Amino acid sequence: MSTPLYDALKDKVRSWVNRDSNILTDLLVTDFLDYSADFCYRKLRIPPLEHTYSYGAITSGQVGETQLTLPPDLSEIIQVRKTDSEGNSYVFDERISLASMEDADYARVRTTHESFARKGSNIIIYPEAALGDVYEIHYYRRLPDLDSLYSVTQTNLDAGLLAVSVQGNPGSSEMPAGSGDYYEGTEVGNWLRDENERVLLWGAIAHALDYVGEDERSAKFLQQQALAVQELNQEEVIRRVKGGSHLQTYSNTAEL
Repeated sequence: MSTPLYDALKDKVRSWVNRDSNILTDLLVTDFLDYSADFCYRKLRIPPLEHTYSYGAITSGQVGETQLTLPPDLSEIIQVRKTDSEGNSYVFDERISLASMEDADYARVRTTHESFARKGSNIIIYPEAALGDVYEIHYYRRLPDLDSLYSVTQTNLDAGLLAVSVQGNPGSSEMPAGSGDYYEGTEVGNWLRDENERVLLWGAIAHALDYVGEDERSAKFLQQQALAVQELNQEEVIRRVKGGSHLQTYSNTAEL
């Protein structure tokens, strides 16, 4: 099982902290990187973390449903949308009060307005699902684990996501069965690890320094991570503002 990108990241943590694997074991550094990634997923609101999940069309056995199960990698909902059987699209308003969504009088108060409220790992939707409705959730997500590997399947082999291996290697599998050909998965892409590792690295270093008792340096790197996250979020705000300005200018020109 080969994870060269992830292994290099662990080595960088040890190098910055100036401790070897006898002190900063693989298990510890893995935890520090996971803690750092968790902070990023909770704070970053940028396009690389956006994702859209589409549910299948409502069948006759699902008509009347009022709940949707949220994707397991969800951090924050951006938008819930429904397309009905006639192709009409509706964007849902989020309700802060779950009680209002589950109140028996709610249907009489808001008879035509699409709304949702979160309830644990589900969302409550109004109105209830109709035959042919297709729901989608656009959201900020947590990316795959930093050391995730592609599974050994024919689809992944055809896509070039596997590496040739040999029998007995950790993670290797024979495919097809009885062929004598062995493969193992390559690393799954992760934007934090592959495109913006400094945000991930600063947090992991901070946790490692805290572990070895260097509190002052730890605080410095925690601040570095927070600033890096702030910069990325601010870049997205500026991008959206510029986009909005461009759109407004275009509309005015069209009206002239």
